[in-house]
Amino acid sequence: MINPKAMKRQLHFFTILIFFVTPVLSQVTAGQIDDFENGTVLSWEEDGGAASSPNPPTNISTGGPNGANDNYLQNVSSGGFGAGSKMVMHNSSQWSGDFTNQGVIAVKFHAKALTNNLNLRVAFNGPGGQICTTNAVLVTAGNPWEEFTISISPSDFSLLSGATSITNTLQNVSTMRVLSSTSPSWRGDAIVATLEIDNIEALTTLSTEEFPKNTIGIFPNPTSSYINLKNIDQLDIQSIAITNVLGKQIVNTKVFQSGIDVSNLNQGLYFLHITLSGGKYTKRFIKQ
Repeated sequence: MINPKAMKRQLHFFTILIFFVTPVLSQVTAGQIDDFENGTVLSWEEDGGAASSPNPPTNISTGGPNGANDNYLQNVSSGGFGAGSKMVMHNSSQWSGDFTNQGVIAVKFHAKALTNNLNLRVAFNGPGGQICTTNAVLVTAGNPWEEFTISISPSDFSLLSGATSITNTLQNVSTMRVLSSTSPSWRGDAIVATLEIDNIEALTTLSTEEFPKNTIGIFPNPTSSYINLKNIDQLDIQSIAITNVLGKQIVNTKVFQSGIDVSNLNQGLYFLHITLSGGKYTKRFIKQ
């Protein structure tokens, strides 16, 4: 006969065991920021992890963009061949998941480079294969902390070898990489360099010029018929365009004095691109 108390103890044991061995997965969310103030590397690592790299990412406790006591992440590449030779690090934890559904269209960060210039790119792996941003941002060696933004809309990527779909990968990212490469790549270039990086942020809006908070806005959002613009400072709006999550421009949307007619769009996520005399501003909206 089965002892009820013994069975209860066994069930309790297995419940505890499952709790400890089941991985806790964290996925990307709009507006998240890796600021490294908790003293860890926040799951950023090189291929093979710290055990195989002689110079893995390290949390530095002071000297970030905000000066004393501002933590940041440092990654060193040694050049040549083998582990640690390339400037590349990846994250499969908080930077995995559905970037499209979260409306994340850019990655912003502070960075500076030591020894040699770095051509930084963002790369993703997912069901559609490996993809990498077509254009790099140049981090010039010896400059102080600078802020950079890398756009990650579908049109910003190149398919790497064997990849089939940028869209499928962005909807289910398994790994995100930050790497230095002279051309779109998954592995990066071997280089002697040091990258210092901080405040890695998932942006849902993108502008080529910083405008005062709430200067440009849209409402209602979500909407089923019209979008109205909030233009507090009466900035000079030169043109307006709408793209879908694939980066395709919607050409049959008309702009009226009462707002922007989106009644003909299918339900889903879209991006409103506003061109001003001083730059561009992008807002996401949902068509119900």
